[in-house]
Amino acid sequence: MTVPWHEQTAVALGYKIRQREINPIELTQHFLARIKTNDQDNRIYVRTTEKRALIEAEAAAYRAKQGLLRSPLDGVPISWKDLYDTGGVATEGGSPLLTGRTPKCDAVVLERASRAGIVCLGKTNTVQFALGGIGTNPFTGTPHNAVMTDTPRAPGGSSCGAAVSVASGLAAAGIGSDTGGSVRVPAAWNGLVGFKTSIGALSTQGVLPLSPTLDTVGPLTRSIADAAALFSIMGARSAVDLAGTDAARLKLLVAETLVWDDIELDIEDPIREAIATLGEAGAEIDCLPVPEFNDITTVVKQHGTLALAEGYQCWKDLVDHQGDSIDPNVRVRFQQGRDMNANAVENVRSSVRNLAPKLYRRMAGYDAFIAPTVPIAPPALAEVETDLTKYKIANGYALRNTQLGNLLPCCAITIPVASDPAPAGLMIMAPKGDDDRLLRVGKAIESTIVVERDKIK
Repeated sequence: MTVPWHEQTAVALGYKIRQREINPIELTQHFLARIKTNDQDNRIYVRTTEKRALIEAEAAAYRAKQGLLRSPLDGVPISWKDLYDTGGVATEGGSPLLTGRTPKCDAVVLERASRAGIVCLGKTNTVQFALGGIGTNPFTGTPHNAVMTDTPRAPGGSSCGAAVSVASGLAAAGIGSDTGGSVRVPAAWNGLVGFKTSIGALSTQGVLPLSPTLDTVGPLTRSIADAAALFSIMGARSAVDLAGTDAARLKLLVAETLVWDDIELDIEDPIREAIATLGEAGAEIDCLPVPEFNDITTVVKQHGTLALAEGYQCWKDLVDHQGDSIDPNVRVRFQQGRDMNANAVENVRSSVRNLAPKLYRRMAGYDAFIAPTVPIAPPALAEVETDLTKYKIANGYALRNTQLGNLLPCCAITIPVASDPAPAGLMIMAPKGDDDRLLRVGKAIESTIVVERDKIK
């Protein structure tokens, strides 16, 4: 049976373009038509860039005919979170306070993607100012979770539209951002791969900021290979070699501190099974405490969150003078950042400087840490959209595990595991700067888990 274009990986589509089996113009028209049909209320895409997309597709089609394709993803259409400057197109960060903000040029990573022939379909929805792990936005509307459809459920944030665009077949891949989990949470909740790159690995120039020292660019995709290809293209770096990866060669540390606390059984059981599958495939697995996770969590509870302090400094004029127009859930968190004084901020940064080397030493000898990405299932939107307390509790759980890799600088990937009814993600973490190696580890794990998932089906 032929797999529809919108269910194929970006790398597979790129290969078929290269083989002249798919015309980039027809492929782009296919995705644009699906967006018009399936996103009529613009909850997923806040705006499409149809004219640009068709011009880029026509150029890719010409290059394909001439055998001059620029990258493995030349001609492949993807989406961009509404934080990424797009020349001549509004980039508003999901906020009414930025309505009409129209940059003159593309963000650096978007410019690099376009030079590599990737087609820009449009801008996807985000939590206001990218500040929130649940994915709600009362101004633009909230995209519904693409996996759990029994009732409208949270998509995960803040890259909510990016995740749902891919999981719903409205883009071959999506580009989001991750400051505390904003790539990995929506990826895990929508059955996708989500890659939080190392701080500084990809340029954030032209990306609306939340926390300049923590913000990272990251793809949401259907496969590790897609994530690796986008990472190389956006970083203008050599392709990551994923050949020859083998789970039997891996030594993995299962973090047993904090990350499993209060986890729902529908999430825990499939993740434990996936870890057991890796062990059966020959991976060496140790289950050990990671006290640094508890230590940094205690510090943050005592002094506050760096992302909130930096976020308030980035947007203080709007928060102080037009705060009533901000999503109440976001406004409360900005106010928490405002209340952090310089001593509190320095205490957190000092703790990070002290704990990160200890974490890296603990990682020595292991290929990666593994843990649940998110310990809870996507909550029903009716429970969190109107109740500040329920939102706060769910948001805390959503970001609890992922933010560890932001505070103690790491690169991290979430990979979907076979689960029902709630989506579950396995998080893989490595020290900052080990992105290429992490992608190879992720490929080995993905291959093993996907085989098992196929057996279940």
